[in-house]
Amino acid sequence: MSKSFRRSAITISTILLLLLAACSSQTESGKEPGTAASTNKPEVTAAKRITVAVTQDSKGDKIDASTYNGARAVHSAIYDPLVEFGEGGKIEPGLATAWEVSEDGKTYTFHLRENVQFSDGSAFNAEAVKFSLARTVANEENASLEIARKLDKVETPDDHTVVLHFKEMATQALLELSQARPFRIMSPNAVNPAGAADGEFVKPIGTGPWQLDSFKEGAETVLTANEHYWKEKPSPYKLVFKVITDPQARVLALQNGEIDIAGGEVGNIPYESLPIFENNAKYAIEQHASTMSYFMVINQKNAFLADKNVRQAINLGTDTSKMMNGQGADVSGLFQSTVAFVTPANQPTYSFDPDKAKQLLETAGYQWNAGSKQYEKDGKPIQLRLVIQTEEYPEWKEMAEIFQSEMKNIGIKVEIANLERAAYYDTLWTNKEYDLLLYRTYTDAQLPYRFLTSLFYHTDKTPGVAYQDTTLTQQLDDIAKTTSKTEQQAIFDRIFKRLHEEAMTVPIYYTKQTFIHNKKIGNFIFGDIEDNPVEWHQLTIEE
Repeated sequence: MSKSFRRSAITISTILLLLLAACSSQTESGKEPGTAASTNKPEVTAAKRITVAVTQDSKGDKIDASTYNGARAVHSAIYDPLVEFGEGGKIEPGLATAWEVSEDGKTYTFHLRENVQFSDGSAFNAEAVKFSLARTVANEENASLEIARKLDKVETPDDHTVVLHFKEMATQALLELSQARPFRIMSPNAVNPAGAADGEFVKPIGTGPWQLDSFKEGAETVLTANEHYWKEKPSPYKLVFKVITDPQARVLALQNGEIDIAGGEVGNIPYESLPIFENNAKYAIEQHASTMSYFMVINQKNAFLADKNVRQAINLGTDTSKMMNGQGADVSGLFQSTVAFVTPANQPTYSFDPDKAKQLLETAGYQWNAGSKQYEKDGKPIQLRLVIQTEEYPEWKEMAEIFQSEMKNIGIKVEIANLERAAYYDTLWTNKEYDLLLYRTYTDAQLPYRFLTSLFYHTDKTPGVAYQDTTLTQQLDDIAKTTSKTEQQAIFDRIFKRLHEEAMTVPIYYTKQTFIHNKKIGNFIFGDIEDNPVEWHQLTIEE
């Protein structure tokens, strides 16, 4: 080969390598080859990515603010609410700086924040709010929400004022507007044709700190900074939500550096794995108060569980202090003290008392079989099927096994069925093939009213999902008839008493928010609501 040919080949190879490197760099930074970078957008390189483990696919291409599609954490990262749910349940300004509610609770007037833009640069205004509400209300899956049921019309007197007129008193409107979904505000440009309430969803466009960069189904959702974000300066890195369904795989991914953060409801780490990261200079463990509780849903269609004595016996026979490797505690009722309307006086408890539990079973007509060491009636022992899932909540396996052992001690046999996530939720909401089901309360603004109505509100046409009780349903109706906090408190006192007296659930554990991250991640700040668990845009990365 001649020297001139070799020089030509080397030159061509070098040019090709340079071109490939340039294309790779452009693709990573979110730009198509040949396009100019925005002068306002922070430079994002391959090294500046924060990767968070999540248990399920975020459906990043379908994150429509008016739906329940996708992960709540992604919703709250892209879309802002009109009002924020603050500490202690206080409603605080969001995209609305102020609001007034009429005395009859039928008219809400919101004054909107000025000089706010969506991530596509379009203006946030009253018409965008009207469009977002109309789209959410038109979505049939939202029909049970108070705003969807009661909204009559929306007026926009000017670009920065929105007036909601309800057909009757709306007591939950502010709480619903503060949730992660489905009443957050999206740009009219997010649908085609633009601004049509029934338009086809195109892409998520919000006023939040993040916007969608890319999405790979079942693998990851990549968010990049919204250069128009109105609160703080844009984040100089990409935020990656990586799908890792297996709990132990999340632990390994943290250890090998595949992810930077795991924990909370978005990507729970098994409790028994926490010692791996404790007193380890490479990692930090962050904990924060929670409003969530774990509890047993009771299928009262089961002949055993239809008897209140049996339900109370199960509560009395459960030593909740043994949960979480003995780190549990006595639970006072279904809800934590961090939940609105919960007080020390209105959360009665079933203290651990196995002897009393056995007495109640005998009161119900069950007799002790010394051979099988079980209680039985008419030759039928008490046998219950407990359904759990561990993709989202890995600690439920240990909790279920402890519960199984506790029930054995009082003569009740429990079989544990650990289902895949999809099958688990189908069991709860559709086929009802369980006797007991380990579940969790909702969080923040959804507590306690929205949670109770979604699981316990009962009619002839729509039976209560978790329990059917007409008295409880009437009490929930009473809540919807008053905006007085004093009157609502008195009603919730009666509701909590009813839940306890009838033993409609078996409270198991009060959770905390726990996250683990590598030490290169700094400025870790918990979000105001658990559906927005971390202020992702305020995180920093040590070089």
